Amino acid sequence: MPTRSRPARRPNPAHFTLNSRGRVYGVFVSLEDVQECTSRLLDLGLRDQAVQLIMGDEGQQALDVEGHGLWGRFLRLMQGMTDERPHIEQYAHALGRGEIVLSVDLSGAPGSVAQVAQVFRESRAHFVNHYGPWVVESLNA
Repeated sequence: MPTRSRPARRPNPAHFTLNSRGRVYGVFVSLEDVQECTSRLLDLGLRDQAVQLIMGDEGQQALDVEGHGLWGRFLRLMQGMTDERPHIEQYAHALGRGEIVLSVDLSGAPGSVAQVAQVFRESRAHFVNHYGPWVVESLNA
């Protein structure tokens, strides 16, 4: 009896969901800048698990721009009424250009948003934003 292949699973979005608040995201052009930033973030006392590298096709799937499933599509529709949806699209476009997105989970972390933002800026990141509960804060200035 021939075996049936299982359908491909939809990506389980880990980014820009209701459960992923308290994160800072930034875009980097070079891996060297990401490494510098990551090293400095770990020096602040952040755990390795708090710092996530998002790159390439796999990264674009993790961002899940369109949303999968009824809940995912509804969430992206709601985000379309805020700055968040265009931000997700901008991060996905950066990945498509070969840039790297770094995500830092600050929930329960000793580093403050201001400290992390400073590290991102000093490491030459652009399009740096903090996504907190009910707020999107640009950290580029």
